[in-house]
Amino acid sequence: MPGAAKSALGALAALLLAPSPAVGEYFPNLLLNGACDAAGFLNGLRFEMKGRTYTGAPYYKATTRNDYIYWDPDCGGGGDGQARWILDDNEPDITKLRDLDGDGQCNYYARMDSMDRSKPPNSAFWKMNCGGATAESRLIVLADITTTLTTTTMTSTSTTVSTTTISSTRTTTSTTKTTTTVTSTSSTSSSTSSSSTSYTYTGTSSTISSTTSTTSYTGTSTTRTTSTTTTTLMMLRLTGVCPYKDFLEGLTFVEEGYTASGARYFKAAEDEQYLYHDYDCNGGGNGKKRWIIDENSPDPSRTEDLDQDGACNYHARHDSEDIYGPPRADVWQIWCGVEWVDTILHLDLVSNYTFDDGMDFSNALKLRGYFKGSCQQKENMNNLQFEYQGVTANGSPYYKSVTSDEYIYYDPHCSGNVSGSARWVLDSDAPSLTALSDLDGDGNCSYDGRAKSLDTSAPPKGSMWKMDCGGVWKDMWLALVRLPTTTTSVTATSTTVTTTKATTTAPGKARVMNNGAAGPQHHLAFLLLGLLGLLSVCQ
Repeated sequence: MPGAAKSALGALAALLLAPSPAVGEYFPNLLLNGACDAAGFLNGLRFEMKGRTYTGAPYYKATTRNDYIYWDPDCGGGGDGQARWILDDNEPDITKLRDLDGDGQCNYYARMDSMDRSKPPNSAFWKMNCGGATAESRLIVLADITTTLTTTTMTSTSTTVSTTTISSTRTTTSTTKTTTTVTSTSSTSSSTSSSSTSYTYTGTSSTISSTTSTTSYTGTSTTRTTSTTTTTLMMLRLTGVCPYKDFLEGLTFVEEGYTASGARYFKAAEDEQYLYHDYDCNGGGNGKKRWIIDENSPDPSRTEDLDQDGACNYHARHDSEDIYGPPRADVWQIWCGVEWVDTILHLDLVSNYTFDDGMDFSNALKLRGYFKGSCQQKENMNNLQFEYQGVTANGSPYYKSVTSDEYIYYDPHCSGNVSGSARWVLDSDAPSLTALSDLDGDGNCSYDGRAKSLDTSAPPKGSMWKMDCGGVWKDMWLALVRLPTTTTSVTATSTTVTTTKATTTAPGKARVMNNGAAGPQHHLAFLLLGLLGLLSVCQ
């Protein structure tokens, strides 16, 4: 098929996937909050769904600015990118499969990595450009807004009778207004609106009573009602873990959304750790329903084997049929290095928390791991604090322990052989700042520990490392806890907004309705009140 024909078909498919709003259709519009000060102009923006992109994902535009939310499977267009939701000031091209803003780069306000293209999450941590060297981790709330269009055709014929009485009296000054409105509506035939409005002005010289009833019109009345659903986040702080898993201690798990089973799932604010409910953790069809604490993110579109590893691998589990939420305090089975141990874990509800909003490479790191049981030779490394020293020739940060000659750095090829795997390294030798590989210059892969990774921007916050334990290489879970220089306090609240707009279109002369009374009579009553006020002053 010629390229032009392919492009035409792609454009046609994209247009078919972007239907126009219809009467009574549900529009998943979004109200944004949580952006940092540098991007504070995004806070309070309402994003309306405009249609769907080539992948079928919805995309949104702000009602008052040219800002967009859309899903892009590969923002750089190179074919090896991470799928993500994007906040951008460039409009997405709905005929393209990837790099929807067409810049050949991943430039935008913020991103949230996700394989779920059905809808951006109501609450999640986004990486946001806040003016610093690296993106900040921000809790962005996108509250659902429901918009409904209702059209009713009404016809009626009636007469209008007005009676106005003016009298004079002298008492203290006060003004009151009482309005009574009765409306009867039929969507198929007729509508009669009857109202009675009474104004009483008591001052130095007047009382006015004005009664107006029945207004007639023929035409179409369209009512647009917009209501914001308040998003309330559940946040749980974990305590009680065994020493082997002490990197989990004190983590705050923030609600991310719901899985296909209807259960909430959570992500730790401080680390890549998750809490979710799984009907069958290995997908074999004979497992038990349980709550799970895991380093792997769950797929919210699944009910079984949510981490898709085909096995029951995780930090801890608690068998439970209750999908509403994990128990606040109960016995969990947690892997403590040698065996599964029954441990009482606490998941306490919290209304606010403090987390590292920088998450950039310049933060200091604390190494945490359980060395006592399986790697006593490296026990002195537990709780070592590393400080950022700068960047190496390949642009990656490197760190040095504040109490010993121990370093963390990134090495694409630790022996100098280009066939080697890229990795983060724990080493007693300082890295070269000019070499692109074999940074310790020993011609070998000799070091204290390694974690294979293609991410050159920062060492993994929590990962399995190969550690040299007296000449024997052992798998150990190590956490590198970020030690922030600044903190941000976040409270789990959101705002409810309700907007109602009524529009009436009729053939012939239009009539403005105010509080159920005909416009001219309404304004006449206030005019008379003003005149009487002037008369009282003149006396």
